[in-house]
Amino acid sequence: MLLRDDETGSYWDHVTGECVHGPLAGAVLPNWGIEVTTVEAALAAAPRLEIFRSRPNLFGRLMGRVMISRQLRGNGLMPWYFYTTMERRDRRLPRMDQGLGVVVGSRAVYYPRSAFGPGIRDDWHGRELRLWIRAADGIPTAAWSDGEKPFQLFTRWYGFSFTYPGCEIYKGASQRSAAP
Repeated sequence: MLLRDDETGSYWDHVTGECVHGPLAGAVLPNWGIEVTTVEAALAAAPRLEIFRSRPNLFGRLMGRVMISRQLRGNGLMPWYFYTTMERRDRRLPRMDQGLGVVVGSRAVYYPRSAFGPGIRDDWHGRELRLWIRAADGIPTAAWSDGEKPFQLFTRWYGFSFTYPGCEIYKGASQRSAAP
């Protein structure tokens, strides 16, 4: 997916913030991760939170429920033609594997959901990153030991490896996979 700005006609990667085509090619916009959660967990954390929702047609409502339900359970549903739009596939993990991608500077690490257990403490060049599954909604999240959050994406392997080719895969405290 690319976003196009009407002002310059440039095309932007919606995850990395990089302009990939057009007069501003090579420029990078500031970006931040989007935290996925449930309405119940969001309201528990912020009871006065206002929730807005669209009113899609019946098909849209049904597909939305199926997609979100499957996303939260860990199994995905993607139409066959979606994969034909991707030029390469990183076969180190199954494409629908679900996990948390963390990106800081030029380093990108994918943490498979199956590796979480009771939690992960990972050393990032002397800085401790803590990762866990939130009890309120079952979603993986990460924060530095001081509470600050890095750029992170709750995602599937195909999307993270496509956006960050050659990324690391967390294998445990003592071992990481090599780049492909």
